[in-house]
Amino acid sequence: MGEIFILALIAGIIIILRLVGAWMLRINDVIDLQKQILSELKRINKQ
Repeated sequence: MGEIFILALIAGIIIILRLVGAWMLRINDVIDLQKQILSELKRINKQ
């Protein structure tokens, strides 16, 4: 019974780590988009 619990715990930890990683990657994508928008706005304002 204890072995099954340990395996389930390890599987749960792996799933949580994958979800956190995907969440962090999406945040990085948003930051990149904001940098692109900022550079575009700066380019437009120089004209």
